Amino acid sequence: MFCIVGAGLAGDVAAATLRDERYPGRIVMIGDEAHPPYDRPPISKDALVAEAAEERLFLRPKAFYQENGIELKLGTAVTGLDRLARKVMLANGEELAYEKLLLTTGTRPRLLSGTEQLKVPHFYVRTLDDARHLRRVLQPGSRVAIVGAGVIGMEVAASAIELGCDVSVIDIASRVLSRVVPSNVSEFIAGAHRARGVKLFLSSGRCNLTPNGLSSEVHGDMVADVLVIGVGVVPNVELAQAAGLSCSNGIEVDEFARTTDADVLAAGDVARYPCYFSGENVRAENWKHAERHGKIAAQNMLGKRVPYRAVTSMWSDQYEIKLQTVGMLTGKGHVRGTFEAQKFLVIFCNDDGIVVGALGINSPKEFRFAEMLVEKRVRVEPSLLIDQKQDLRKLAA
Repeated sequence: MFCIVGAGLAGDVAAATLRDERYPGRIVMIGDEAHPPYDRPPISKDALVAEAAEERLFLRPKAFYQENGIELKLGTAVTGLDRLARKVMLANGEELAYEKLLLTTGTRPRLLSGTEQLKVPHFYVRTLDDARHLRRVLQPGSRVAIVGAGVIGMEVAASAIELGCDVSVIDIASRVLSRVVPSNVSEFIAGAHRARGVKLFLSSGRCNLTPNGLSSEVHGDMVADVLVIGVGVVPNVELAQAAGLSCSNGIEVDEFARTTDADVLAAGDVARYPCYFSGENVRAENWKHAERHGKIAAQNMLGKRVPYRAVTSMWSDQYEIKLQTVGMLTGKGHVRGTFEAQKFLVIFCNDDGIVVGALGINSPKEFRFAEMLVEKRVRVEPSLLIDQKQDLRKLAA
C-alpha cells in the first residue's frame, strides 16, 4: 500500500500519477481538513470575494477518487510514524501499514504573538475555511488592517478593496512584495494599490497588537474592525522530525524527493530539495512546484529514479495586474515594454549573459517564452531582450 499524508495539490497529483503509471495497489491519501483536495491560491483572491468561486476550487470531481481507487481519509490527523514497522498512526487509533510513504504536509501560517488580547476578529488566510470566515466580515466600509505586505497580504488587500472595505497594510519591510520582486516592480505594485485607496504603512519598525488593532513605533496606533495576519508560513515538519527524518526549514530530500529514509518521500511546500539551477538547497512555496514535485515523487515511489529539474515560479493576481515570475530574479534586469503601459517583462541575466530569471506583468504569452529562456539557460544579448520587435519564441528555440 502507498500512503500519502497531506491532501493538497502535491498529494493529489501524486495519487493521480500513481494510477497514470499503472500502479495496481492500494492508495490512501490522508488530510486533516474535511474538504477534498482543492486549489489554495484562489482563497485569497476569487474565493474571498465571491462564494460562487468555491465551486471552481476543487481539483477534481469527487467521483474521480472512487473511480480510480484512491481512498480519501479526510478530517483525519496523523499522530505518528513508525518507520521500523512501516506504519502510519491516526488520531482515531487506526494504523496503516505502508510500502512507500509520501509526506505532502505543506505549511501553516506563522503566528503573531498577542492575538489573545484582541477584541476585533483576526484571521490567517491559509485554508478554505479561513476564507469563508473572513469573507463574512469583509463588509463595505469595514476598516481592515493587514499585517504583512507579502503576496497573501497584498492579494487580500485587493480583494477587500473590491468588497468596498477601507484597507491599510503595515509591514516592517520598506516595500511591498520585498521577497518576491525587485524594487522597481514593488513600486509599480504599490502604486496600483494606492491608486485604489489602500493605505501602505511600510518601514513600520516594531509592531504590536492592541485590543482594537495594532501599534507600530513608527506609524502609531491603527484601529481596525478586522485584522488579517500574513507574516509568512512555516513548514509542517513535526511528523517527520518525530520519526527521525532530517529536517532543516523543511523535510530534507534528494533530487528524487527521497528523505533520509528511502521508503519515505516528501514533496511540495514542505520539502527542501537541491535546486538544479541554483545549486542550493531550497524550499519553494508555489503551485507549479507542488504539481511538478508531486508527480516526480510518485514516479520515484515506483522506483523510476526521475530527477527533479523544474525551475521555481509563481504568480499573483491583484486587480487587473497579473504578476508572474520564474527562476532567480538576480543579476541585471532588462525591461521589455514599459511600466506606463502596465504590460512588460523584466528578464534577468547573470554575468555570463545567461538568462536566469524573468518577471512578467500582464504579459502571459511572452512570459511563457521568457520561461523557456530560463529553463534552457540561453545566452542572449541584452539588446535583443529589450527589443520588442524581436520574437522571444525564436530566441528560445
